[in-house]
Amino acid sequence: MKSVFTVMFASACLVISQMVFAHPGHDHTHWLSSFIHLVTVLAIGSLIVGGVVYKQYFRRRQNSEKKGLKNDA
Repeated sequence: MKSVFTVMFASACLVISQMVFAHPGHDHTHWLSSFIHLVTVLAIGSLIVGGVVYKQYFRRRQNSEKKGLKNDA
């Protein structure tokens, strides 16, 4: 459980600190900037959700193998 909070905290820091990474040529008035930022946030969010889903799948698979319940479906 501690690692989940660590990943969430690190992800939040990366998303929040985007202003720090902005260089002088980083133009927020460009017509594509909103779309690029949206795609970046969606990509980070999908990585987080994918990691959580994978972890739950792996945990359930291990629990079912320990109990001897193997589903072939």
